[in-house]
Amino acid sequence: MKKAFNFIIRNRQLIFSILVVITITFISTDLFARAGGGGGSSSSGGGDGIGELIFMIFMMLPFPFNWIAVIALLVGIWVFSKLKKRGSILNKVPGNQIPTKRDEKGLATFKQLHPDFNEQQFEQKVRTAFTEIQNAWAAKNISKARRFISDGVYQRFNTQFKMMNILSQRNELENLNIKSITIDKIENEGLFDVIHVGILASTKDKFISDKYPNLNEVFFEEFVEYWSFIRKTTATGKDMYSTQNCPNCGGDLSGSAMGDVCKCPYCGTFTNSGEFDWVLAEITQADDYVTTSHLHDMSNTLANKIEEITDADKDFATQLIEDKASNGYLQIQTARVFKDPKIMRRFVSDDYYAKFEINMKSEDHFVYNRIFLNDVTLIGALQKDGKNILAIAIKSSFQRVKIVDGKAQLVDFAVTSKNEVMMMSKDIVTGENKGSVYAHQCPSCGGTISDTTDMNCPYCGNLLNSTKNEWIITDIMPQQDYLNYFKTNSNLFIANVNPKKLDAMYKVRDFAFNNVLIMIAADGVFDVEEVNFANKLAKKWGYAPSKLEGMIDMARNNQLVVRMPEDKKDREKIYKLMQKAAAIDGNISSEEQALLDSIKQQYLQ
Repeated sequence: MKKAFNFIIRNRQLIFSILVVITITFISTDLFARAGGGGGSSSSGGGDGIGELIFMIFMMLPFPFNWIAVIALLVGIWVFSKLKKRGSILNKVPGNQIPTKRDEKGLATFKQLHPDFNEQQFEQKVRTAFTEIQNAWAAKNISKARRFISDGVYQRFNTQFKMMNILSQRNELENLNIKSITIDKIENEGLFDVIHVGILASTKDKFISDKYPNLNEVFFEEFVEYWSFIRKTTATGKDMYSTQNCPNCGGDLSGSAMGDVCKCPYCGTFTNSGEFDWVLAEITQADDYVTTSHLHDMSNTLANKIEEITDADKDFATQLIEDKASNGYLQIQTARVFKDPKIMRRFVSDDYYAKFEINMKSEDHFVYNRIFLNDVTLIGALQKDGKNILAIAIKSSFQRVKIVDGKAQLVDFAVTSKNEVMMMSKDIVTGENKGSVYAHQCPSCGGTISDTTDMNCPYCGNLLNSTKNEWIITDIMPQQDYLNYFKTNSNLFIANVNPKKLDAMYKVRDFAFNNVLIMIAADGVFDVEEVNFANKLAKKWGYAPSKLEGMIDMARNNQLVVRMPEDKKDREKIYKLMQKAAAIDGNISSEEQALLDSIKQQYLQ
């Protein structure tokens, strides 16, 4: 032992140099399996680099230290590769398990600022909101829950109801059970507080169409969703969840037909303003909540830098902007289906309206069998031509059908995701915003606007889609187009999230593994060969065994959506692996082939 110690002391500089080389090798070499199992490859030269390093160690160190160093290197590579594999974002998705993350520091700070906050009472409000909204969803009538949901959330339900009515659909829920409610994170956005809550629940879900039975689906699902509630920091503390009465005048709202406008018919109060109680502002699926958390963190930092906007607009809050974006986006999708651009005329610019009309006329007619907003996040702000311009990343999931000879034919053979960026503009020198055109109010005078196609307020005569008082949608573009826009206008941005980071948490293997599970579930059967294939991939790519069962359940219950990266070569690798998964049981079913064909047409052509 003494000889070994003396050798290390005498040769410490040499040993230090070797350790540096080993470290650089770890960093620069691709040491774990990529999604290329279906046709891809690892980084070139990696194996040769390790071989040269081992040879160098043998030449530079005497026996037995050369063997000790080589063994240490190989063990280090093995451990490093395992840790790197375990870094997959999919390992953080709760699946059908109780969400465990909890922002104790944020909760403690919030309680110091709001000593009257009662966590148990808040969780009871969440429970009430969840139950009432699920019942309203099943009844296709959201009016009973309208008093405590934002305009954007209302539009999410309203859009889907319109699609369901076209397809003669209803969604029956049985044995709804809330298993846990967990406060995940608390944030402050200027004049507003936001609480994000994880909900674990289960139900038997029946999607039934009386007219098109081939669209019917029945399954039992256990799921996690994250619900985000917003309230003004100066809220009066009224309770909108244990009563159906107006929080301002006490009027009975139980029979009120509040729809696009969340306004008390007696006193004219907008109950969902956040001035009285917590308002549901967003619903996010677990996998989207986890995989977009980095975007929200960067977006919060971005929002703090937009002083020019917040100084001019005291009610500016990221959550409210994202809510308007959600509302507008879904009304635009409704206009696409009904082939009626006038539906969204009031809150889009003249240029975008003209562009939309041209694109709409070139599209085949379709109906959304499913349409969801997975995530809506503010990612950029710039100033140009006297206007503040916001960039909002929108991730949507959808499945389209077309009606041919009285039958519903699937256009997309699985629910598919899409990344887009919406641009919204408002004058830098702005007037006071007295209402929201998205909620049928005149931004100039606050007057209620009836459901007409008039472009001027009947009270003050001002133009409704003016950027003087309201955030108006000026464009919606694919993610790649936004990347080009960002490069061209980078010097004008006040703050931004690098558009290349929109899918930063997903690696190629994560896209592939997600889509392989959907491929396996396409025919509704998970046989032994397919489950074994999924297990082998999970082991190869480092997914936690405890998460695999939950992800398979999500695939069975159509909770996973097809995701693809922007790079076409990566898409081709993923497609090949999906082909391999489809053929693993020796037979590619008609459903699996239809899914493959649909993905090839949408992503590879």
